[in-house]
Amino acid sequence: MNCPLCQSRSKFAFEAKGYNLLDCVKCKHRFAEISADEKHVAEIYDDSYFDGGGAGYSDYSAESEMLIKRGHMYGDKLKKFVDKKGKLLDVGAAAGFILQGFIDEGWNGIGLEPNAEIAKIGRDEFGLDIRQGSLESFEIEEKFDLISMIQVVAHFYEPRKAFENASQLLKKDGFLLIETWNRESFSAKVFGKNWHEYSPPSVLQWFSLDGLTEFVQEFGFEKVSSGRPSKKISGKHAKSLLKYRIGDNFLLKLIPESINFPYPSEDLFWVLYKKK
Repeated sequence: MNCPLCQSRSKFAFEAKGYNLLDCVKCKHRFAEISADEKHVAEIYDDSYFDGGGAGYSDYSAESEMLIKRGHMYGDKLKKFVDKKGKLLDVGAAAGFILQGFIDEGWNGIGLEPNAEIAKIGRDEFGLDIRQGSLESFEIEEKFDLISMIQVVAHFYEPRKAFENASQLLKKDGFLLIETWNRESFSAKVFGKNWHEYSPPSVLQWFSLDGLTEFVQEFGFEKVSSGRPSKKISGKHAKSLLKYRIGDNFLLKLIPESINFPYPSEDLFWVLYKKK
């Protein structure tokens, strides 16, 4: 299978969850040997992704407050770089909790979410403009001042198409905000193939900050700033993720589900790009 970023040949890296992970021999990008498409998206991000645990959420709605605060956090970070708040497209919006945080910070936004039911919840229960679809195939006449991709790029089934579309959807001098896992982080290197984020088939792409930055330059983006985000995770979500990785363990019973824990964000990064 050729690299989804540069189309060069690849070599076997290791197996995770029964799937082969491959490394590009040219750009070093790591990806799952899965031929994914819109059908794959519909199957993986069905309703169970938001309440069934595993690699998804154990209870998405219970994390609404934390997710809204993440939107606030990024809205606040952007004040340093963006002179005027405008139109936002939040990719992978789910029911729109992060989008709501951006709106609270003064942005006028819409969300894009592949799961039709969770998008409908965002519209009907929270009054947000959530469109159903994937970025790879999304079409709209509007142009945006900011596109946010919080924990999304690892799930793109056609990253080239996704970023081509993002570039076309942004206004001149528009911004692209990304948060994702860092495959070159210390913990990713220490845990190796047992790193928690190696969880196909929901996760398909694994980026480093340098690798992502080099890739998106092809679509007219230049890096403005980057850093490590602060993040919290519920005890219930943490137990679900650990169970997915290591199986049942009596120690998991010691984690209180009702408490939100700070997540050590060493293996995460956020990065802001500007369209040239």
